[in-house]
Amino acid sequence: MSQASPPAPMPSSVTPNPQADERLGRLLMIAAMVISGTIGYFVLMSGQPALNVVFFRCLIGALSLCGWCALRGYWRGLRMTRWQVVNVTLGAITLVSNWYFLFTAYRLTSVGITTVVYNVQPFLLVLASVIVTRERPSLATLGCLGVAFAGLVILAEPGGVHGAGYLIGVASALAAASLYAATTLFTKKLAGTIRPEIIAALHMVIGAVVFVWMADFHHLPSAPREVGAIVTLGLFHTTFMYLLLYGAFQKASTSSLAVFGFVYPVVAVAVDFLAFGIVLHPTQWLGGVMILLAAGWYARGLGAAPVRKAA
Repeated sequence: MSQASPPAPMPSSVTPNPQADERLGRLLMIAAMVISGTIGYFVLMSGQPALNVVFFRCLIGALSLCGWCALRGYWRGLRMTRWQVVNVTLGAITLVSNWYFLFTAYRLTSVGITTVVYNVQPFLLVLASVIVTRERPSLATLGCLGVAFAGLVILAEPGGVHGAGYLIGVASALAAASLYAATTLFTKKLAGTIRPEIIAALHMVIGAVVFVWMADFHHLPSAPREVGAIVTLGLFHTTFMYLLLYGAFQKASTSSLAVFGFVYPVVAVAVDFLAFGIVLHPTQWLGGVMILLAAGWYARGLGAAPVRKAA
């Protein structure tokens, strides 16, 4: 997913109804997270190398998102400064590279484990803020961070017996989370200056241009199921899901967005069980629960006390 700031509210003659907006925003967020939780299933069903999946998702997403922005008139009058171009470009490269590592991890571990590991991303963002802006996190934040990384070590089970590539898969999921944290930093710099739909469309265009040189066109989807999976990833899991997210960002409270964001890993674990018959081992459950509880604690603001600049 691409980090996006809420769209600017559009003028309306309808009397605002905060409670109705909140309910609708929650439903949109839940729907978007359920869709997110099924991405891994369609990646695996495509039968394509990760580089190909990234390219086709970017290509289809670019065409549909650019079309949507044109239909809504968002391109009219768009002017970008040099720093905006740089941040959009860097955000695009880190976003689509994050997809590559995420899709690679699905095959080496499982959809559920990959998604749970991916949820350490907020804490990687905290670490990045410490390094880049020299912000000093609160003790509560450090506590959340410690629990999450302890859970990550338990989930990875470095001394356990796993199939070939399991630890590489966990590392790939962690790399994906790191890249997404970078995407968040680059995109936050654009908040309020460019519509999020435009940012998403440009990310897809840049991603398609970058990955077209790496895609394996000798190994294209041929079976109807493979083609359907690729098209679904581009239209349903990119364009449609992003539009749901923008609606949720506009209407739901921040706390609701944080809480319902955890529908994503729950659905991913359910997909593992229902589609592939994969059940987490007890130690993996323990590690996964520790990560999600720490992330939930942090997301609810218990670990998000004001930060201070380091001396």
